[in-house]
Amino acid sequence: MDGRTYKYKLDFYYKSVIVYMSFLIIYVIINGEFFAKEFSDLYKDPIIYISMLFILLTLFVLLKNTIRAKEIIFEDDKFIIKNRFGQREILFSEILLIRFSREKRYGSNRKGNVRRVRMRLTDRKRYLRIRLSEFWDEKKLIQEFNNVAKLISTRTND
Repeated sequence: MDGRTYKYKLDFYYKSVIVYMSFLIIYVIINGEFFAKEFSDLYKDPIIYISMLFILLTLFVLLKNTIRAKEIIFEDDKFIIKNRFGQREILFSEILLIRFSREKRYGSNRKGNVRRVRMRLTDRKRYLRIRLSEFWDEKKLIQEFNNVAKLISTRTND
């Protein structure tokens, strides 16, 4: 395919696993060195179990998203939402409306960056929602959807 491809970001999960693992290692070292009389005392510590639960859950989500391998591919007349198990092609002619959602910044009434795209499609009752911050090259992806929105608005004005 000669389309423009935007892949799903996984760096948040990698960073989370590293932070949780480093916390667990530092906690075990400090607790084992200064507070535990024997190494077997660490098995009874609930903080270790909770941090291991966080690590396992984050690893599970990371593995799940790695296996899925989500992508958005833009072509001249359509875009494709694709994962490892299937894909959905959405023609620009099927899109009735595109809305961009923004998040409010805390402490002021100004709006933040574009976070989500909602699209009304001809064959779907609900909006199709895409969270843009989950994909690499977020600014280029916003520009792609802006171009599609301009194309839709010129089509409806004609």
